[in-house]
Amino acid sequence: MERQLEISIIVPVYNEEPNLQELYQRLTKTLTGIGKNYEIIFIDDGSSDASITLLQEFASQDPHVIAIKLTRNFGQHPAITAGLHTAKGRAVVLIDADLQNPPEEITKLYEKFCEGIDVVYGIRANRVDVGWRKSGSNFVMWLIEKLLGVKIPDDMISGFRIISHKVVAALNSIREQQYDTSIMMLWLGFSHAGVAVRHDSRNAGESKYTTWKLIYLTLDMLVGFSDFPLRAASIMGSVLALLSILVGLYMAIQKIVGIIDVPGYASIFVGITFLAGIQLLFLGIIGEYVARIHREMKGRPYYVISEVYTSIKEKLKIAAKG
Repeated sequence: MERQLEISIIVPVYNEEPNLQELYQRLTKTLTGIGKNYEIIFIDDGSSDASITLLQEFASQDPHVIAIKLTRNFGQHPAITAGLHTAKGRAVVLIDADLQNPPEEITKLYEKFCEGIDVVYGIRANRVDVGWRKSGSNFVMWLIEKLLGVKIPDDMISGFRIISHKVVAALNSIREQQYDTSIMMLWLGFSHAGVAVRHDSRNAGESKYTTWKLIYLTLDMLVGFSDFPLRAASIMGSVLALLSILVGLYMAIQKIVGIIDVPGYASIFVGITFLAGIQLLFLGIIGEYVARIHREMKGRPYYVISEVYTSIKEKLKIAAKG
């Protein structure tokens, strides 16, 4: 009788050709050492290099490997979602393809997971990142804690983690088109714990997250999980309205007592420009929420699969079951 699938590895891939061979070998060695039945799910997120060619090769030779090719670049979180919809293991590991999170550290996460914890995330010891990335990450976590009213454990929003299949089922039941998987796992409220893991420098290539993309993702995450920006706009509007009334009364009193002779054009220009900027900012905030509603209402798929590659052995097995 075939052994029950224990571990599923989900690896989103976008132009990571130089890293894939080593990643595959190290994942295979680690999982073989654990001694449990496993599968490795690679999701090619519209790579423009030869990543999918390598993934096809892995899948054709190894029955443990499934390679999923998306029709275009949908983004990391849609790629992860495609993997979650495919994974069948009791424990599901999320890991990036850049080898900054060493595959060997999966063993530590799995040992902690076996204690009955639903979400076990890697705490990056001696994190290898440029200074602004560390500072930016700390600021984002602080901002999320303040705006969402939740406590984020150390490094819980890192992408390296192992989760139970019931967490996967909960994530797969969500009908939102856009959400951050790390924050959603925290919001769901399952038991969680962190384990210190090694963090290496990127093996090859460059990070796909530019500064502006990280800023956009942060703003999108805040809009997706909180209505605080809308409340802030309402509060600021009320404060400015009250302030304008007080300033108007002050100017009227000065006019009555004869202090003001000639109105100042500079102050009027600055005031109008400031208020116009605030109005445009608030319109932009409202627009972000309206845009999310628009995307959700269209009901377009979060991702589209072009091809799924498996070994001949797996294809025969699927055909037999059918």
